[in-house]
Amino acid sequence: MLQARCRWRSHAVPHLRARGLSRRGAVAGVTWALVAGWGIVRADTYYMTDGDRVTGKTAAQAAGFYKVDTPYGRVSIPKGRVARIVHDDGREELLNGPVMPTGPRPPAPGPVHLVVVVTGASFWQAWNQKDGVPADPSLRLELTLDEGAIASYVDGKTDPDIPGATVNAFSFVAGDVRVTPGEHVRAEGPDVRPGRITLRLDLPLEAAGERTFRLAYQVNDGTAASPAWRDLVGTDIHLSLKPDASNVVEIHQDRGGMEYSGLFHKKMKNVDSFRIEAKSS
Repeated sequence: MLQARCRWRSHAVPHLRARGLSRRGAVAGVTWALVAGWGIVRADTYYMTDGDRVTGKTAAQAAGFYKVDTPYGRVSIPKGRVARIVHDDGREELLNGPVMPTGPRPPAPGPVHLVVVVTGASFWQAWNQKDGVPADPSLRLELTLDEGAIASYVDGKTDPDIPGATVNAFSFVAGDVRVTPGEHVRAEGPDVRPGRITLRLDLPLEAAGERTFRLAYQVNDGTAASPAWRDLVGTDIHLSLKPDASNVVEIHQDRGGMEYSGLFHKKMKNVDSFRIEAKSS
């Protein structure tokens, strides 16, 4: 509409000048038209949906159009482009303005709740002290989502159960384990009950959708200051994570034939038999 106004003005001024009127006389002529035609300037104001505005006298309404007399001539305004009309008597008529919500807004979706339940046998590792013990005999349980870490649980406390060996049986007990959540993740401390460990995590909303979840026990080939974690045993599972819901993963651990012989050879036997199975529920 702003372009249309400029076009109407360009037609009106040359017409007035053609009659020999000066620029000052042209302005006076327009002012006279406003006063003579409408008396005191009272007009309807059309506020358009694109932010433009047209002021004039409503002459008629045709199918789909308002016909409005303005100082620059009669224009036809499509009804679909009019947001509201303020009439010359002060009345306001709303037409195509934005629709305001009538009820409370629905709550924004919350985080993605992930619950990992671990049952079965504990994982452990042992080192023969004669063969050498690593600089850091810690064990780590790492949880990842699409290969990105969402939480880790480190047990650096060894267990003096077998003479001549350094043993670390992975413990979830508070004081034995250190919990480190991933970026934008909230991880609660483990809920430890006989035969059952529960790990609860709140993931950002962006984690919702089809994901690959992995759980792995790791050993540190480096030092505590410069760790180099290496997987010992792990499992992964496909998940369809949903927001505002408890997405549960059940982990069952089976030691199999994993044992430590300390009488003669003092070495691990059947280490690779430890099994982890995962399923979603």
